[in-house]
Amino acid sequence: MKFAFATTFDAHDVSYWSGTPFYMAEGFTQQGINVEYVGNLKRHLPPYFKFKQFWKKIACGQRESPRFNTFVAQQYSQQVAEKLRKSDVDAVISPLLNPIAYLECKQPIILWTDALYASLLGFYSGFSSHSARSIQQGNLLTKECLARCKLAIFSSEWAARTALEIYGASKEKVKIVPFGANIQCHHTIEDIRTFLQSRSRNILKFLFLGKHWTRKGGDIVFDVVKALHAAGQAVELNFIGCYPPDNVEIPDYIKCHGFISKRTAEGVEKITRLLQESHFLFVPSRAECYGIVFAEANAFGLPCLTSYVGGIPTVVKDHINGMTFALDASTEAYCDYILKLVENYHEYEKLALSAFHEYQTRLNWNIATQSVIQLIRDN
Repeated sequence: MKFAFATTFDAHDVSYWSGTPFYMAEGFTQQGINVEYVGNLKRHLPPYFKFKQFWKKIACGQRESPRFNTFVAQQYSQQVAEKLRKSDVDAVISPLLNPIAYLECKQPIILWTDALYASLLGFYSGFSSHSARSIQQGNLLTKECLARCKLAIFSSEWAARTALEIYGASKEKVKIVPFGANIQCHHTIEDIRTFLQSRSRNILKFLFLGKHWTRKGGDIVFDVVKALHAAGQAVELNFIGCYPPDNVEIPDYIKCHGFISKRTAEGVEKITRLLQESHFLFVPSRAECYGIVFAEANAFGLPCLTSYVGGIPTVVKDHINGMTFALDASTEAYCDYILKLVENYHEYEKLALSAFHEYQTRLNWNIATQSVIQLIRDN
Protein backbone atom coordinates (compact mmCIF):
# COMPACT_ATOMS: atom_id res chain seq x y z
CA MET A 1 0.00 0.00 0.00
CA LYS A 2 1.00 3.59 -0.56
CA PHE A 3 -0.20 6.53 1.53
CA ALA A 4 0.01 10.26 1.01
CA PHE A 5 0.83 11.85 4.37
CA ALA A 6 -0.55 15.39 4.32
CA THR A 7 0.65 18.13 6.66
CA THR A 8 1.01 21.88 6.30
CA PHE A 9 4.64 21.68 7.50
CA ASP A 10 7.55 19.32 6.84
CA ALA A 11 6.69 16.10 8.67
CA HIS A 12 10.32 15.00 8.42
CA ASP A 13 11.07 17.62 11.09
CA VAL A 14 10.70 16.00 14.53
CA SER A 15 10.26 19.40 16.23
CA TYR A 16 6.69 19.90 14.95
CA TRP A 17 3.88 18.93 17.36
CA SER A 18 6.30 17.17 19.75
CA GLY A 19 7.29 14.82 16.95
CA THR A 20 3.87 13.17 16.55
CA PRO A 21 3.57 13.53 12.74
CA PHE A 22 7.19 12.40 12.35
CA TYR A 23 6.72 9.23 14.39
CA MET A 24 3.29 8.57 12.90
CA ALA A 25 4.66 8.59 9.36
CA GLU A 26 7.71 6.58 10.42
CA GLY A 27 5.36 4.03 11.96
CA PHE A 28 3.61 3.51 8.63
CA THR A 29 6.95 3.16 6.88
CA GLN A 30 8.03 0.47 9.33
CA GLN A 31 4.85 -1.44 8.50
CA GLY A 32 5.93 -1.61 4.86
CA ILE A 33 3.75 1.30 3.70
CA ASN A 34 5.24 3.51 1.00
CA VAL A 35 4.73 7.00 2.46
CA GLU A 36 4.58 9.94 0.08
CA TYR A 37 5.03 13.14 2.06
CA VAL A 38 2.81 16.04 1.05
CA GLY A 39 3.80 19.08 3.07
CA ASN A 40 5.55 22.44 3.23
CA LEU A 41 2.31 24.04 2.05
CA LYS A 42 2.12 27.79 1.52
CA ARG A 43 -0.33 29.69 3.68
CA HIS A 44 -2.47 32.14 1.70
CA LEU A 45 -4.44 34.54 3.88
CA PRO A 46 -7.68 36.16 2.69
CA PRO A 47 -7.61 39.84 1.64
CA TYR A 48 -7.15 42.30 4.51
CA PHE A 49 -6.83 39.43 7.03
CA LYS A 50 -3.89 41.00 8.87
CA PHE A 51 -5.77 44.29 9.17
CA LYS A 52 -8.90 42.55 10.50
CA GLN A 53 -6.79 40.50 12.89
CA PHE A 54 -5.12 43.63 14.26
CA TRP A 55 -8.41 45.54 14.55
CA LYS A 56 -10.16 42.69 16.37
CA LYS A 57 -7.32 42.44 18.86
CA ILE A 58 -7.19 46.18 19.58
CA ALA A 59 -10.92 46.93 19.49
CA CYS A 60 -12.37 43.76 21.01
CA GLY A 61 -9.52 41.81 22.58
CA GLN A 62 -10.41 38.95 20.26
CA ARG A 63 -8.31 36.81 17.95
CA GLU A 64 -8.87 36.04 14.30
CA SER A 65 -7.27 32.63 13.82
CA PRO A 66 -5.50 31.90 10.51
CA ARG A 67 -5.30 28.23 11.49
CA PHE A 68 -9.09 27.93 11.65
CA ASN A 69 -9.97 29.97 8.60
CA THR A 70 -11.94 28.44 5.76
CA PHE A 71 -10.11 30.41 3.05
CA VAL A 72 -6.73 29.24 4.34
CA ALA A 73 -7.96 25.65 4.63
CA GLN A 74 -9.31 25.76 1.06
CA GLN A 75 -5.94 26.95 -0.21
CA TYR A 76 -4.14 24.20 1.66
CA SER A 77 -6.52 21.58 0.31
CA GLN A 78 -6.06 22.81 -3.25
CA GLN A 79 -2.29 22.46 -2.91
CA VAL A 80 -2.68 18.90 -1.65
CA ALA A 81 -5.08 18.09 -4.50
CA GLU A 82 -2.60 19.42 -7.03
CA LYS A 83 0.18 17.25 -5.64
CA LEU A 84 -2.12 14.21 -5.68
CA ARG A 85 -3.25 14.71 -9.26
CA LYS A 86 -0.56 12.47 -10.70
CA SER A 87 -0.06 10.32 -7.62
CA ASP A 88 -0.85 6.62 -7.37
CA VAL A 89 -1.38 6.53 -3.60
CA ASP A 90 -4.09 4.30 -2.16
CA ALA A 91 -5.20 6.69 0.58
CA VAL A 92 -4.57 10.15 2.00
CA ILE A 93 -3.94 10.36 5.73
CA SER A 94 -3.43 13.45 7.86
CA PRO A 95 -3.08 14.28 11.56
CA LEU A 96 -4.41 17.78 10.76
CA LEU A 97 -7.77 19.06 9.55
CA ASN A 98 -6.47 21.96 7.45
CA PRO A 99 -4.83 20.10 4.54
CA ILE A 100 -7.83 17.83 3.99
CA ALA A 101 -10.86 19.89 5.10
CA TYR A 102 -11.78 20.81 1.51
CA LEU A 103 -9.78 18.16 -0.32
CA GLU A 104 -11.30 16.74 -3.48
CA CYS A 105 -9.51 13.60 -4.66
CA LYS A 106 -10.22 10.07 -5.86
CA GLN A 107 -8.47 8.42 -2.90
CA PRO A 108 -10.16 7.83 0.48
CA ILE A 109 -9.28 10.50 3.06
CA ILE A 110 -8.29 9.46 6.59
CA LEU A 111 -8.08 11.84 9.56
CA TRP A 112 -6.08 10.64 12.57
CA THR A 113 -5.88 13.34 15.22
CA ASP A 114 -6.24 14.14 18.92
CA ALA A 115 -8.92 16.85 19.02
CA LEU A 116 -11.51 18.79 17.04
CA TYR A 117 -12.14 22.52 17.14
CA ALA A 118 -15.19 22.53 19.43
CA SER A 119 -13.39 20.52 22.12
CA LEU A 120 -10.57 23.09 22.25
CA LEU A 121 -12.80 26.11 22.85
CA GLY A 122 -12.78 26.99 26.54
CA PHE A 123 -10.36 24.11 27.16
CA TYR A 124 -7.01 25.49 26.02
CA SER A 125 -6.35 29.09 27.00
CA GLY A 126 -5.21 30.00 23.48
CA PHE A 127 -8.73 29.37 22.21
CA SER A 128 -10.53 31.46 24.82
CA SER A 129 -10.34 34.71 22.85
CA HIS A 130 -11.32 33.51 19.38
CA SER A 131 -13.69 35.85 17.60
CA ALA A 132 -17.22 34.81 16.68
CA ARG A 133 -16.12 34.58 13.04
CA SER A 134 -13.18 32.32 13.89
CA ILE A 135 -15.48 30.08 15.93
CA GLN A 136 -17.94 29.90 13.06
CA GLN A 137 -15.22 29.08 10.53
CA GLY A 138 -13.43 26.65 12.83
CA ASN A 139 -16.63 24.65 13.25
CA LEU A 140 -17.43 24.86 9.55
CA LEU A 141 -14.11 23.53 8.31
CA THR A 142 -14.26 20.77 10.93
CA LYS A 143 -17.66 19.67 9.61
CA GLU A 144 -16.36 19.79 6.05
CA CYS A 145 -13.39 17.65 7.01
CA LEU A 146 -15.48 15.04 8.81
CA ALA A 147 -17.90 14.89 5.87
CA ARG A 148 -15.07 14.14 3.41
CA CYS A 149 -13.28 11.56 5.54
CA LYS A 150 -13.73 7.88 4.91
CA LEU A 151 -12.45 7.36 8.45
CA ALA A 152 -12.14 9.81 11.33
CA ILE A 153 -9.73 8.22 13.78
CA PHE A 154 -9.08 9.75 17.19
CA SER A 155 -6.45 9.13 19.83
CA SER A 156 -8.99 9.14 22.68
CA GLU A 157 -12.60 8.47 23.61
CA TRP A 158 -12.87 12.16 24.57
CA ALA A 159 -12.03 13.36 21.05
CA ALA A 160 -14.26 10.73 19.44
CA ARG A 161 -17.21 11.89 21.53
CA THR A 162 -16.75 15.41 20.19
CA ALA A 163 -17.04 14.09 16.63
CA LEU A 164 -20.17 12.10 17.44
CA GLU A 165 -22.01 14.37 19.86
CA ILE A 166 -21.12 17.86 18.67
CA TYR A 167 -20.45 17.41 14.95
CA GLY A 168 -22.82 14.50 14.31
CA ALA A 169 -20.26 12.30 12.56
CA SER A 170 -21.48 8.82 11.68
CA LYS A 171 -20.57 6.06 14.11
CA GLU A 172 -19.33 3.92 11.22
CA LYS A 173 -16.47 6.26 10.37
CA VAL A 174 -15.40 7.28 13.90
CA LYS A 175 -12.69 5.02 15.36
CA ILE A 176 -10.30 5.22 18.32
CA VAL A 177 -6.59 4.37 18.04
CA PRO A 178 -4.27 5.81 20.73
CA PHE A 179 -1.05 7.49 19.65
CA GLY A 180 2.31 5.92 20.43
CA ALA A 181 5.33 7.25 22.30
CA ASN A 182 7.48 9.73 20.39
CA ILE A 183 10.75 7.98 21.18
CA GLN A 184 12.99 5.31 19.73
CA CYS A 185 12.65 2.53 22.28
CA HIS A 186 13.70 -1.12 22.23
CA HIS A 187 13.43 -1.92 25.92
CA THR A 188 12.73 -5.44 27.09
CA ILE A 189 11.05 -6.50 30.31
CA GLU A 190 14.51 -7.29 31.66
CA ASP A 191 15.58 -3.71 30.99
CA ILE A 192 12.60 -2.49 33.02
CA ARG A 193 13.47 -4.84 35.89
CA THR A 194 16.97 -3.39 35.84
CA PHE A 195 15.58 0.15 35.97
CA LEU A 196 13.39 -0.82 38.94
CA GLN A 197 16.31 -2.32 40.83
CA SER A 198 18.34 0.85 40.32
CA ARG A 199 15.61 3.24 41.53
CA SER A 200 16.31 4.63 44.97
CA ARG A 201 14.64 3.08 48.00
CA ASN A 202 15.52 6.09 50.13
CA ILE A 203 14.56 9.10 48.00
CA LEU A 204 11.23 9.26 46.18
CA LYS A 205 11.94 10.80 42.78
CA PHE A 206 9.39 12.62 40.63
CA LEU A 207 9.75 13.87 37.06
CA PHE A 208 7.74 16.71 35.52
CA LEU A 209 7.88 17.20 31.73
CA GLY A 210 5.84 20.11 30.42
CA LYS A 211 6.22 23.52 28.81
CA HIS A 212 3.26 25.22 30.52
CA TRP A 213 3.33 25.87 34.27
CA THR A 214 -0.41 26.41 34.77
CA ARG A 215 -1.92 24.11 32.13
CA LYS A 216 0.36 21.21 33.01
CA GLY A 217 -0.24 21.62 36.74
CA GLY A 218 3.24 22.66 37.81
CA ASP A 219 1.84 24.35 40.92
CA ILE A 220 0.10 21.11 41.95
CA VAL A 221 3.36 19.17 41.57
CA PHE A 222 5.24 21.68 43.73
CA ASP A 223 2.55 21.61 46.43
CA VAL A 224 2.47 17.81 46.60
CA VAL A 225 6.24 17.36 46.64
CA LYS A 226 6.62 20.03 49.32
CA ALA A 227 3.88 18.38 51.41
CA LEU A 228 5.60 14.99 51.15
CA HIS A 229 8.86 16.57 52.27
CA ALA A 230 7.15 18.29 55.19
CA ALA A 231 5.71 14.91 56.21
CA GLY A 232 9.22 13.48 56.49
CA GLN A 233 9.48 11.72 53.13
CA ALA A 234 12.80 12.24 51.35
CA VAL A 235 11.92 13.52 47.86
CA GLU A 236 13.47 14.84 44.68
CA LEU A 237 11.68 16.58 41.83
CA ASN A 238 13.28 17.12 38.43
CA PHE A 239 11.26 19.84 36.74
CA ILE A 240 11.76 20.04 32.97
CA GLY A 241 10.21 22.17 30.24
CA CYS A 242 9.43 25.44 31.96
CA TYR A 243 10.42 27.51 34.97
CA PRO A 244 8.08 28.32 37.87
CA PRO A 245 6.87 31.93 38.23
CA ASP A 246 9.29 34.28 39.99
CA ASN A 247 7.29 34.30 43.22
CA VAL A 248 7.47 30.52 43.69
CA GLU A 249 9.93 29.27 46.29
CA ILE A 250 12.24 26.53 44.97
CA PRO A 251 13.74 24.36 47.74
CA ASP A 252 16.96 22.47 47.17
CA TYR A 253 15.20 19.12 46.58
CA ILE A 254 13.47 20.59 43.50
CA LYS A 255 15.76 20.88 40.48
CA CYS A 256 14.48 23.12 37.68
CA HIS A 257 16.23 22.30 34.42
CA GLY A 258 14.19 24.47 32.04
CA PHE A 259 13.77 23.33 28.44
CA ILE A 260 15.85 20.32 27.38
CA SER A 261 15.90 19.67 23.64
CA LYS A 262 15.37 16.13 22.37
CA ARG A 263 17.12 17.18 19.18
CA THR A 264 20.53 16.94 20.86
CA ALA A 265 22.26 13.76 22.02
CA GLU A 266 22.97 15.43 25.35
CA GLY A 267 19.30 16.32 25.82
CA VAL A 268 18.09 12.83 24.95
CA GLU A 269 20.64 11.27 27.30
CA LYS A 270 19.60 13.49 30.21
CA ILE A 271 15.85 12.92 29.79
CA THR A 272 16.42 9.18 29.29
CA ARG A 273 18.43 8.95 32.52
CA LEU A 274 15.73 10.77 34.48
CA LEU A 275 13.00 8.54 33.04
CA GLN A 276 14.98 5.51 34.17
CA GLU A 277 15.74 6.83 37.67
CA SER A 278 12.40 8.42 38.60
CA HIS A 279 9.59 6.66 40.42
CA PHE A 280 6.72 8.67 38.90
CA LEU A 281 6.04 10.97 36.00
CA PHE A 282 3.94 13.70 37.63
CA VAL A 283 2.02 15.89 35.14
CA PRO A 284 -1.46 16.75 36.53
CA SER A 285 -2.66 18.72 33.49
CA ARG A 286 -5.67 20.98 33.70
CA ALA A 287 -6.21 20.61 29.94
CA GLU A 288 -4.78 17.89 27.70
CA CYS A 289 -5.95 16.48 24.40
CA TYR A 290 -3.92 13.30 24.79
CA GLY A 291 -0.55 13.32 26.57
CA ILE A 292 2.18 11.61 24.54
CA VAL A 293 4.50 12.07 27.52
CA PHE A 294 2.57 9.42 29.47
CA ALA A 295 3.17 6.83 26.75
CA GLU A 296 6.84 7.79 26.74
CA ALA A 297 7.06 7.35 30.51
CA ASN A 298 5.46 3.92 30.28
CA ALA A 299 8.20 2.88 27.84
CA PHE A 300 10.54 3.11 30.84
CA GLY A 301 8.21 1.36 33.27
CA LEU A 302 7.42 4.72 34.81
CA PRO A 303 3.88 5.04 36.27
CA CYS A 304 2.07 8.35 35.76
CA LEU A 305 0.31 10.67 38.19
CA THR A 306 -2.07 12.94 36.32
CA SER A 307 -5.60 14.34 35.99
CA TYR A 308 -8.83 12.82 34.78
CA VAL A 309 -9.36 15.33 32.00
CA GLY A 310 -9.55 15.45 28.19
CA GLY A 311 -7.91 12.53 26.41
CA ILE A 312 -5.73 11.48 29.36
CA PRO A 313 -8.02 8.66 30.63
CA THR A 314 -7.47 6.83 27.34
CA VAL A 315 -3.72 6.82 27.97
CA VAL A 316 -3.53 6.44 31.74
CA LYS A 317 -5.67 3.71 33.30
CA ASP A 318 -6.04 3.77 37.08
CA HIS A 319 -4.00 1.10 38.88
CA ILE A 320 -2.72 -0.20 35.52
CA ASN A 321 -0.14 2.34 34.34
CA GLY A 322 -0.69 5.16 36.79
CA MET A 323 -3.41 7.09 38.55
CA THR A 324 -5.70 9.92 37.47
CA PHE A 325 -7.07 12.45 39.95
CA ALA A 326 -9.96 14.90 39.82
CA LEU A 327 -9.06 18.46 38.83
CA ASP A 328 -10.02 19.61 42.33
CA ALA A 329 -8.20 16.79 44.12
CA SER A 330 -6.50 17.91 47.31
CA THR A 331 -2.79 17.77 48.00
CA GLU A 332 -3.61 15.20 50.68
CA ALA A 333 -5.31 12.93 48.12
CA TYR A 334 -2.14 12.83 46.02
CA CYS A 335 0.09 12.31 49.05
CA ASP A 336 -2.05 9.50 50.49
CA TYR A 337 -2.01 7.57 47.22
CA ILE A 338 1.73 8.00 46.71
CA LEU A 339 2.72 7.05 50.25
CA LYS A 340 0.44 4.00 50.43
CA LEU A 341 1.85 2.73 47.13
CA VAL A 342 5.54 3.17 47.93
CA GLU A 343 5.17 1.80 51.48
CA ASN A 344 4.64 -1.54 49.75
CA TYR A 345 7.36 -1.38 47.12
CA HIS A 346 6.24 -4.69 45.65
CA GLU A 347 2.95 -3.05 44.67
CA TYR A 348 4.86 -0.18 43.11
CA GLU A 349 6.96 -2.64 41.09
CA LYS A 350 3.82 -4.39 39.87
CA LEU A 351 2.42 -1.05 38.70
CA ALA A 352 5.67 -0.16 36.93
CA LEU A 353 5.79 -3.50 35.10
CA SER A 354 2.13 -3.10 34.17
CA ALA A 355 2.90 0.38 32.82
CA PHE A 356 5.56 -1.08 30.54
CA HIS A 357 3.07 -3.73 29.40
CA GLU A 358 0.68 -0.92 28.40
CA TYR A 359 3.45 0.61 26.31
CA GLN A 360 4.30 -2.73 24.69
CA THR A 361 0.73 -3.72 23.84
CA ARG A 362 -1.07 -0.42 23.29
CA LEU A 363 0.95 2.79 23.47
CA ASN A 364 3.56 2.47 20.73
CA TRP A 365 3.50 3.50 17.07
CA ASN A 366 4.03 -0.04 15.82
CA ILE A 367 0.75 -1.22 17.33
CA ALA A 368 -1.02 2.06 16.50
CA THR A 369 -0.12 2.12 12.79
CA GLN A 370 -0.92 -1.59 12.42
CA SER A 371 -4.41 -0.86 13.78
CA VAL A 372 -4.97 2.07 11.41
CA ILE A 373 -3.77 0.09 8.39
CA GLN A 374 -6.23 -2.69 9.26
CA LEU A 375 -9.06 -0.17 9.61
CA ILE A 376 -8.25 1.25 6.17
CA ARG A 377 -8.19 -2.23 4.63
CA ASP A 378 -11.49 -3.15 6.27
CA ASN A 379 -13.17 -0.01 4.97
